[in-house]
Amino acid sequence: MLYRKYITLKVRRTSGEFIPVKILNFSPKGIRIKSPYGIPVHSAFECLISAPKSITKEVPFIGEIKYCILDEFDGDYLMGAEIIETSDRSGFEIFSEVHDFIKERMGDIF
Repeated sequence: MLYRKYITLKVRRTSGEFIPVKILNFSPKGIRIKSPYGIPVHSAFECLISAPKSITKEVPFIGEIKYCILDEFDGDYLMGAEIIETSDRSGFEIFSEVHDFIKERMGDIF
């Protein structure tokens, strides 16, 4: 998706490091991602979302995995999660609006 060029997401691994994952869809209530690492269903995980080309700050949030499916085509995992907590609600809302704006404009670009 085009908006991945503008919005980045990192997920904290159990080792403590944040790794980049691909955003498939994003809203204030949930997120769909694709990652080389699976996360068990019902697990809470910490994320950092940012728009490095326009906003320098990273906004943290916590999600809870609702499904995790192995994509046999490329070996990555497709996951859906509910957003359960963010310490920066206003910053989080900005990313939701940026995501929605980019998705609306994608039709104009193609």
